[in-house]
Amino acid sequence: MLTRNFIVKINLSKYHSLKRFKHKATHWSIQKKNKTSCDRALDHFDEFYSQTFAEDWPSIRHGLLSKQKYIAVVNNFSDADQTNLNLEKIGALNVRTLFQLEKQYISDNYAKLRQKYNLTKIWKKDEKIARELVKNDSVENVYQSYSLEHNSSNAEIDFTRVIPQQDVSFLNLTEFMPVTKLKGLEDWIAEPQHLENYNLNVYCYEIGNHNDFSSPKNGTTGVLNYYLMDGGSLLPVLALDVKPGDKVLDMCASPGGKSYLILQTLYPDQVICNDVTKSRAKRIYNVMKQYLYDLEEKWLNQNKLQISLMDGRDIRDGFDKIIVDVPCTTDRHSVKELENNIFRPDRIKERLKLPELQAELLVQAIKLVKIGGNIVYSTCTLSPIQNDGVVHLALKQIWEETDIEIAIKDLSVALLQATKMYKFADQKLMKYGHLIVPNLQINFGPTYFCKLQRIK
Repeated sequence: MLTRNFIVKINLSKYHSLKRFKHKATHWSIQKKNKTSCDRALDHFDEFYSQTFAEDWPSIRHGLLSKQKYIAVVNNFSDADQTNLNLEKIGALNVRTLFQLEKQYISDNYAKLRQKYNLTKIWKKDEKIARELVKNDSVENVYQSYSLEHNSSNAEIDFTRVIPQQDVSFLNLTEFMPVTKLKGLEDWIAEPQHLENYNLNVYCYEIGNHNDFSSPKNGTTGVLNYYLMDGGSLLPVLALDVKPGDKVLDMCASPGGKSYLILQTLYPDQVICNDVTKSRAKRIYNVMKQYLYDLEEKWLNQNKLQISLMDGRDIRDGFDKIIVDVPCTTDRHSVKELENNIFRPDRIKERLKLPELQAELLVQAIKLVKIGGNIVYSTCTLSPIQNDGVVHLALKQIWEETDIEIAIKDLSVALLQATKMYKFADQKLMKYGHLIVPNLQINFGPTYFCKLQRIK
């Protein structure tokens, strides 16, 4: 068979001038390549949280991306009185005073409502009696002449002399005598009252004021005068309700802010600051070194403070109070900081396993706390899965595998006095805990916390 070979010559010279055109910067393929970990985090939050928080999400999102607000926690081991004075001179407000004022306002309103309710009950009974009296009277509405409401519509009830129900046989006449002197007063004051002057002194700026506190300075004792932290971190520590003599565990303590708060109450006999890596433990040590004078001799050597390095799931000692501030997606950090961002592509598996780790840490804390002791589980994320979801998962495991009984403490009433300082998420969104959400005017958080108490 004969074949013919054909050679085709192509002149390529005319194609040398052709150029490759790139996509514009706005093209989806370019956008995908240029996305940072912060962008990925924000996209994830937009998709997830917009469904959770609905019309509130734009406001929360704006706060999350805006300047964070801080509080200053006065160091009782430095020049505390002078520091309080200096902070008040620059316009900072004492948080404890704010809480007390709001509590008094709520109490006064409640008293007025209660008084109105009691007066209404009296008027209704009085009206009923008056109607009975004039039942046979020919003049219509003459009952009003008998009515207490008619004659004293503006009357107020004086509750100051109401004697509570009790067995008066236990009363002693000396209880009604004026006191001129209390001898041995220190023997009569309960320990919590005796330490009242050493309560936390925390300062913040008013709503809408985003001024920065200056960097803390060393006092005469050689340690810094106050500690700056996100205002949301205060409430989990207050919820822990540390008492004199408590042994307290901060299970995931780095960088040490919550442990610092606990120590500033001057209540616990011992605080154990634990974390899982050397770098985290070193951060805790550095913070304590800056704020506690004679750290080695007065704190570490006397066992008032311990810095331990271990997985929280492996701790075995018993404690009166435990705070479990677990690793989480740290939402504010994730949308603003590239360094150590958990939304990096190489940390996907770690991020997906977070709820499992969080639940295991909480379960271990429940097993470690003594009967009657408190646990506060907290995060710095808005995620329902990492918040209420983890609490539910841990409780389910405890109920299925142990005979431990746990009570969830509802703090709604107590938190009423904090509503002027914090923006809380709608409580209908949560089954167990409470959530501080970022807001442009009150830009603390996000902080979720749930208080649990072991009752058996």
